[in-house]
Amino acid sequence: MSCTWTAFLLLKVFVSCLGFNLDAEKPTRFHMDGAEFGHSVVQYGGSWVVVGAPKEIKATNQIGGLYKCGYQTGMCESISLQVPPEAVNMSLGLSLTATNPSWLLACGPTVHHICRENTYLTGLCFLLDSSFRQNQNFPAAQQECPRQDQDIVFLIDGSGSITYTDFGKMLAFVKAVMSQLQQSSTRFSLMQFSHTFWIHFTFNDFISTSSPLSLLDSVNQLRGSTRTASAIKHVIAVHHSKRSSERCHEDPHCHH
Repeated sequence: MSCTWTAFLLLKVFVSCLGFNLDAEKPTRFHMDGAEFGHSVVQYGGSWVVVGAPKEIKATNQIGGLYKCGYQTGMCESISLQVPPEAVNMSLGLSLTATNPSWLLACGPTVHHICRENTYLTGLCFLLDSSFRQNQNFPAAQQECPRQDQDIVFLIDGSGSITYTDFGKMLAFVKAVMSQLQQSSTRFSLMQFSHTFWIHFTFNDFISTSSPLSLLDSVNQLRGSTRTASAIKHVIAVHHSKRSSERCHEDPHCHH
């Protein structure tokens, strides 16, 4: 009985050491007009709170702001950053974290990167020191637009768990992508899986026909069970083998 009581007392002391207090009578309140001010908050150093306002419009094509708020003054002021012009609508301050010793990482994960007719969402992070000076950006440079002449392999699920309507939606999506890139040098291949694997058309089939979209007319749903992992391994192996064969065909010194 005494042993049990002693253990309880030790546990009680241990838990109390991990507690913290909130001043509910005289709290420090920070207020700014920035849109979504307070979406992200991190304690920084001994007397600062860094607050993100990811929807605040700072300038043309620049969304998101950071503020440093002092406990002693109860005031907030904007943190000035050199934002590269390609960081379009990045929602700066959507993500914040403080690391030791006294580094702050502020990120905007919604950079709009336009490549011809497509728009990609990337991200940009700023590393600040203890004096809120901009130390480094991640990534250092924006990713280049992908080359237009690329190979795209579609792998669609034709198992029995996919309804007839949803299978039709997948084919419609494939057709839409192929139609959008008809004027480019992009090549397409379509493969379907269930418990088995079926190659509907290869890159060579695609480039050898005068009507590539007609290749989709004969695609029927396989049905059966679903073997996704095996299908992914299979499509990678088939694609790698065919690309190697094509390179070897172009190189007279190559041997299979």
